[in-house]
Amino acid sequence: MPTTYLDQFFAMDPASPPATGTLLTVEKYNLVDQNDDGDIDSFDNDSVNGIDVTRSWPGDTVTINVSGVGNVTYTGITFYLADGSRVFTPTDGQVLQEGTLVSTTFVNTEGPLVVPGELGPPCFTAGTMIKTPDGLRRVEDLQAGDQVTTVDNGAQALIWVGRTTVAAEGNAAPIRFAAGVLGLDRDTLFSPQHRMLIDDWRAAYFYGHPEVLIAAHSLVNGTTVTRVEGGEVEYFHLLFDQHEIVIANGAKSESYYPGHAVTRSDRQTQAELLRLFPQLGVVEDGGPKTARPVVRPREGRLIAS
Repeated sequence: MPTTYLDQFFAMDPASPPATGTLLTVEKYNLVDQNDDGDIDSFDNDSVNGIDVTRSWPGDTVTINVSGVGNVTYTGITFYLADGSRVFTPTDGQVLQEGTLVSTTFVNTEGPLVVPGELGPPCFTAGTMIKTPDGLRRVEDLQAGDQVTTVDNGAQALIWVGRTTVAAEGNAAPIRFAAGVLGLDRDTLFSPQHRMLIDDWRAAYFYGHPEVLIAAHSLVNGTTVTRVEGGEVEYFHLLFDQHEIVIANGAKSESYYPGHAVTRSDRQTQAELLRLFPQLGVVEDGGPKTARPVVRPREGRLIAS
C-alpha cells in the first residue's frame, strides 16, 4: 500500500543551479513511497508531486542568504523527475527558508531518500513530565548535568538539551498519543520520529524480540494515536552519553540517539555538539548502538490498531 509524506523543497538542481542571487522559495510537495519499502528512489514508481522519480542524488548542498539571518547551508537529496523537473529537499533536519542563492555542491553517486527516517529527529514536546531521581520534571526545565532516571542504567546525567520550534505541519507535525496508550498518564505529543518502547506480547509475536522501538508515526491509527497539524510546536532533545530509555508521562521511550545528534541536526546544532563533544563526529563499527532493536516503519504499522 503506498504511503504519502509531505515535505519541503526548492525547485532547482544543485548540479545546474540558477544564477547567484536568484530568489528561492519553499514549495510543499507530496512524496509517495509506492510500494511502502521505506525509501523514495527511481524504482517501483515512487513519485514527487505526482511525477515519477527517475534519478536521486543524496548529499547535494544548497547555500542561501536569508534576510536578517545570513548564509544558511542545507544538505539534502535532489530528485530528477520524469517531466524533466528537478527538486531539492533537505535531509539534515533543517526547515527550509526563503532566500537568495549563494552556492551549491553536488554529488555523482545516486541513492535513495530513506523515509521518514531522514525527515526529522526524535523529540519530546513542552509540558512532558520526565522521571528523575528527584521526581517528575518538565522537559523544558531540564539542563545539561541534570540527572534523569533511565530504564537500563539508573540515574544518568544529561550531556546536552536542545530545543527547536517548527511549523506543526506535514512530516514535522507532532503525533498525539491518548492517555492510556503505552502506559501514558495523559494525552502526550511526540515528534513523528520519536521511538516508543513496545514491551508487551506484540513485540515478541510480530518482531521476535521482547522489547522493540517503533517510531511514533508508525503507530498512528486514526483514533488513539493521531497526527496533529496547525500552528507551531516546540521540540526538546535529551542527549546522554549513550542511547537510553527514559520515562515520559508514564511511558517508556528513547532519548536523542547519539548517531543522529550530529548527522540529522541543523548546522547550528551540529557545530554546538561537535564543539562540546567532538567524539560524536567519530563513527565506528556502524555507529552507536541503540538501546533496543529498532523496527522499520513498514513493519511498525503491524501493531497500529
